[in-house]
Amino acid sequence: MADTPFPQQPQLHTTAEHRAAVLTYPANLREALRQAKEDPKKTLLGVAQGIPSVFVTKVMASAKPDFIWIDVEHGIFDRSTLYDCIHAAQHHSEGKTMVVCRIPKHDEISLTTALDAGAAGLVIPHTESAQDIKDKVKEVFYPPLGQRSFSPWTFTPGISNQSLYANDEWNMKSSNKHICLIAQIESVEGMNNIEEIAAMPEVDALMFGPGDYSADAGIDFKLGSPPPQEFMDAMTKFVVTAHKYGKPLFGAAQGPAMIPMMLQQGYKGLAVTFDVWGVANMVKDGMSEARAVIEKDADAAAENGTAKDANGAAVPLR
Repeated sequence: MADTPFPQQPQLHTTAEHRAAVLTYPANLREALRQAKEDPKKTLLGVAQGIPSVFVTKVMASAKPDFIWIDVEHGIFDRSTLYDCIHAAQHHSEGKTMVVCRIPKHDEISLTTALDAGAAGLVIPHTESAQDIKDKVKEVFYPPLGQRSFSPWTFTPGISNQSLYANDEWNMKSSNKHICLIAQIESVEGMNNIEEIAAMPEVDALMFGPGDYSADAGIDFKLGSPPPQEFMDAMTKFVVTAHKYGKPLFGAAQGPAMIPMMLQQGYKGLAVTFDVWGVANMVKDGMSEARAVIEKDADAAAENGTAKDANGAAVPLR
């Protein structure tokens, strides 16, 4: 530490290589994934958020993960909360944290909200055909790529319309160059069409939905048990097809032991912790540890015939 102004202490400055010129615009997830494909050490690590709370986002973003994956499909995010969570992720990480949102497949309001707030990646759940992606391209990208409508409330001319790119007064180039579409395969139909989906240049990455796929395929898949062969066959097809078309994989690791295998499969974006699971396990572990201490102390007291008073001194048990 030195008694000098902030600009003169570069060690305090956050390096945010992929941020946009303005933190309300999407970061360059496309470039981040490209670099991760070239160098496994640059694999993106993030946290999955299902708790619809701006405060939770701020806390997680303060740790500056590479991304926060906000699950709008199953998390109870209203429009205002989603908008503010995306801004909080980018501002509280000083631009280091990118935001990936999983939006319900037919929810135009959530999609528009995430885009206008500056989400850098969109997971398209239940992708079953190339047409599903073509439909989303129209909604996600500005012309000439798509037909996305421009919001007048996302910028102020001369104040918040700076861009990394030339001739980009409205920052449409930032969005069109930075935002990634991640197709999530979760059904037998989607797996049947994985070849045509993966071949699309508009698809930036692929994600697998093991729970929904197993349900749709009628596979009895129990947590903690070896996966059935038909599930392994589907996963193999998914991974092989992704490699064939050079598509990085995006998903979640339920523990550090899974990471080496997932890296070999081609995962370049990994959520390595979950807010809901993390809080639940923190409470469970805290209660278990406290209960063990109480039981150990009670057993020792019963064995010795003594207890401890408020000052920690031993007193006989009656």
